[in-house]
Amino acid sequence: MQHVIQSRSAEQTESSERTTSSAACRHAAGRDYSAMAIGEFNDGELARLVTSPERALSDPTATVVKQGRSALVVRVDLPIGGAETPTAYKRCGSRSWLRRIVRGLRPSAAVRNFRLGHRLLKLDIETPLPLIAVSPRWHNPLRPSYLATEWIDGSLPLDAFAKSASASPAHRRVARRETARQLGRLIGTLHNRGYVHRDLKSANLLVRERDGRVEVFLIDLDGASRAYLGLKITRLKNLARLQQATARMACVSLTLRCRFVQFYLAELGGTQDWKTVWRQVGRISKIPPPPVLSPERGDG
Repeated sequence: MQHVIQSRSAEQTESSERTTSSAACRHAAGRDYSAMAIGEFNDGELARLVTSPERALSDPTATVVKQGRSALVVRVDLPIGGAETPTAYKRCGSRSWLRRIVRGLRPSAAVRNFRLGHRLLKLDIETPLPLIAVSPRWHNPLRPSYLATEWIDGSLPLDAFAKSASASPAHRRVARRETARQLGRLIGTLHNRGYVHRDLKSANLLVRERDGRVEVFLIDLDGASRAYLGLKITRLKNLARLQQATARMACVSLTLRCRFVQFYLAELGGTQDWKTVWRQVGRISKIPPPPVLSPERGDG
């Protein structure tokens, strides 16, 4: 059955606060689904995704990246502006019928994360650029939603990057030091801007080395949100989650952990003592912190 697609553009909308190359956000609606996307999509490309968003998951170029009880993520090439573009394409489901019903009463996970991703980028918080969010219309609230973001080519999860082989031990040390610095700046900026992420595990932090620089990206924004109450304790819980995630990574030395905390606090601002924060994170994570030492000691 043929579906009628309605499209429109806006110079700036709530769903796209970051300026793209076309400075516009496009909307489309079909019989069962609606979509919001960056301005580079043309009408035909939007129509195909709104008509059958599930089709991208079985595309010949699709490779499964992550599969869980409620979500499936694939790497797949999507046509955007006439060019095949590598993307991370996610089907967002719910783990229970109750959650599905509640989901039908508010914006879908895809729409929420599309808007949030653009908002974070505007605040200089590195996360993959959201490309399109496809959501079921009001009469199909139990269907999943779909989100495509840019594919960060050459990146690895934090734990895999830390363990990855390098040209030399010296290069490996430099890369790990820079990763600690960039990770501290990323989480510090996130918290400084009033946002938090409750699931700072290795899989949700992508790292890549490009042109002699290390870049760190925050992904899976289901766990990210604006914090209004209890901001200080929530920040510490975020850091404790990261501490738990990296506790068994032998390649992450004490020096690197100290370096991370100092760069984190430098971005956060204020007058907090890094040693105090170090101990507080250890108590919350229930992992006793090693004896405090100066970040300048050791080679990291």
